[in-house]
Amino acid sequence: MPLEVEIKKSKITKIIPKKEMIPGGLEETVFTKIPNEIIKKQSLDVDAISGATHSVNGLIDAIGKVIQRAGGTLHEHQTEIQSKNLSTNVRQTNLKNIRSRYSSWQTKPSKIIKEYSTDLLIVGAGISGLAAGVQARQLGLKTIIIDKNGFVAGNGGGVEGIFGINTKMQQEAGIHAKKEDIIAKEAELGQYRADGSFWVDLVNNSAANIEWLLSLGVQLTTVDDYHGTCMFPTFHWFKGGFASVGYVPFMKKKADKLGAKFLLETSAISIIFDQGKVKGIYAKTPNGDIKINAKATILSTGGVGHNPDLLEEQGWSTKNIHYCSMPSNTGDGYQMAMSVGAKDMLKESPEFMMNYIQAFPHKGVHLYLDPINGFMALPSGGPVVFVNQDGRRIVNENVKKYNLLYQRMAIKATKVTYEIFNQSIFDKLTEGVENADQILEEAVRNNEGQSLFKASTFSDLAKSVGITENTLKQTMKDYNSFCQSGHDLEFNKDKDMLIPMEEGPYYIARLDPSNLIGVGGIGSNRKFEVIAENFEKIPGLYVAGMDSTMQYRDVYTITLGGSACAHNVNSGRHAAMNAKNYIDSLK
Repeated sequence: MPLEVEIKKSKITKIIPKKEMIPGGLEETVFTKIPNEIIKKQSLDVDAISGATHSVNGLIDAIGKVIQRAGGTLHEHQTEIQSKNLSTNVRQTNLKNIRSRYSSWQTKPSKIIKEYSTDLLIVGAGISGLAAGVQARQLGLKTIIIDKNGFVAGNGGGVEGIFGINTKMQQEAGIHAKKEDIIAKEAELGQYRADGSFWVDLVNNSAANIEWLLSLGVQLTTVDDYHGTCMFPTFHWFKGGFASVGYVPFMKKKADKLGAKFLLETSAISIIFDQGKVKGIYAKTPNGDIKINAKATILSTGGVGHNPDLLEEQGWSTKNIHYCSMPSNTGDGYQMAMSVGAKDMLKESPEFMMNYIQAFPHKGVHLYLDPINGFMALPSGGPVVFVNQDGRRIVNENVKKYNLLYQRMAIKATKVTYEIFNQSIFDKLTEGVENADQILEEAVRNNEGQSLFKASTFSDLAKSVGITENTLKQTMKDYNSFCQSGHDLEFNKDKDMLIPMEEGPYYIARLDPSNLIGVGGIGSNRKFEVIAENFEKIPGLYVAGMDSTMQYRDVYTITLGGSACAHNVNSGRHAAMNAKNYIDSLK
């Protein structure tokens, strides 16, 4: 924008844009209103115009340069306005608000009963914490690992397997895949929103990480495509089907043998942040509060999956939520990191969020494996119909074929979502499940949470949940016509999933959230150093496991089965390696 600025007797008298502008447009408003205010106030400290931040800042910057060329000086606050645009100020304000919100995570306890000093402190003894601990001791670092539980494993005990590409197990099984194909597919599934170098590192390190685990005694059995849900046969199963059997006991034994010190039933309550560096944490034990001085600290607390406030910040409804995660995964690492100004990735981080139906059995943390109510069973979709609070379809109900977690994504955008099926579809989906019809009958009769209703007509189904009858009837009429023609004219659902519902009894079930894992939240670089909003590292602070997953955005791409576990091991190992370099630099 070329300008003519006139200054007489140390005052700005004219500011004239030398360009034709559309009358009444935003551009004309900016270059009329702002110059008038500057001339009237003889100051660059003027109010911004909504929607024109950059234009206003550019105009102020240009006039400021003219003033300086004319021999004038700018007041300090005017210089700040000239050099910093509004978006930067907003980010700084947000950062201050976040740090203030989590300021309690820097509070020093009133009484310390014991003090420890160590090279490396690891907060959390799950998959990544154990990997970090073993690696740290192999590097010769004095290491303390704390966990709020009375046992190690955390949320990782239920992990079934780990991703790896071009491992010896695959080669022996005659399985081959190209790394670049996997990385390219992950970038595509993530809409190219993540820094792909994180994927390159993870994939390239995966085989070496698995060989390292095997050398430590970890037990892996077979490698496949995880029930046909993965695009590549890269899923390495832990012995017994769970990390609690094939991973945890062997890693704990190795950590003990190497001399890592475990403090269990020890909860981090605040972080020690001194002169811009993290220097350890304060923690609560059954006997009182302790201080742990550390040259470097790794946060590996398992994510935010059991903290309803943080889940709601991500946009998820937590009404009627069932937690498959450990109660200990309350986002402690995330909150400590935010208190020292870490980059906040929470709203862009995914959750392992699935569907369940409250009326069906749903006890325990392994609900996701239930043959009726699990993440690959009835609530996940298929030859059923998903409708919103208005009785309209919302998605291809078989979208789980692309990613199991897609079953919940569209539901995030509705007030409530119901699943409609009839008896024959239920029988098809539960074939081979013992007493399935009896379980259905009891679920309807007991109807926990008023979440499952049975009727002989679609009108009665609509009445049972308060949906407009005519809307639901039309939805089902249209859907049945798609089934008859073999072509879904709304969402193009697979032909084999288009099964008409023309005979009752009919059922309508409310789909509620079932959360398995909280994924991510803390910004980091490829060295797993925690970073601030400006991408500069926060000295002394590292992150591993589900507290940091910079390779994902919004949805966990489970099509690469076991990638989260692979990330846990990789981030734990390399966080320890990079912490060693940092600690050495302090000497």
